[in-house]
Amino acid sequence: MKENIVQLAISQFHQFGIRNVSVDDICSTLRISKKTFYQYFKKKEDLIEAIIQNIQGDFHNRCIRKEKDKNSIEILIMNIKEIRKAIEREPFLFWHDLKKYYPALYARYYEIQQEMVRTIFEQNIQRGIAEGFYRSDIDVELLSYFHSVQMRYTFDSVMENQKGISLKRVVDFFIDMMVHLITSETGLKYLEENYFDKIKK
Repeated sequence: MKENIVQLAISQFHQFGIRNVSVDDICSTLRISKKTFYQYFKKKEDLIEAIIQNIQGDFHNRCIRKEKDKNSIEILIMNIKEIRKAIEREPFLFWHDLKKYYPALYARYYEIQQEMVRTIFEQNIQRGIAEGFYRSDIDVELLSYFHSVQMRYTFDSVMENQKGISLKRVVDFFIDMMVHLITSETGLKYLEENYFDKIKK
């Protein structure tokens, strides 16, 4: 039942926004009592937090699932593209309402998401150094932090300001910048021989 409530709420919140969907609406659609709802969620904010965790879990699982049989360079490019896909899938009404009416939850989501991206990227750098594809003199901690903050900030700025710059263009820029910043001679040679012709597809 808890999962049913979460999945219905995701659908309803994405379509109509958080503000326009009440607990009564959810209970009515599922044909359950409010008492049943409150057995799983003490308040609407708890349901929203469960949805955020669901979204973040899906993103993390997609990244991990696609890592099989890939080296660090391929994983780096895949993860940057996966972030773009995640942002493109974000429904405007849901995130608008979350930011406007539930700023504490929005801040918490943003912080957790940033930390997740930072951790994934840091692990990738360490793996790439071990594989010989990345430079061994990289400040792993600082670069991982820079990557997680700057990329998301740029994506959000492009989405909010509508400057005519596509997310794909931003992704291509970040891929180009990052691979040239962190790859060793071995990694750059690998990219030239195997990947540069596919990198923007």
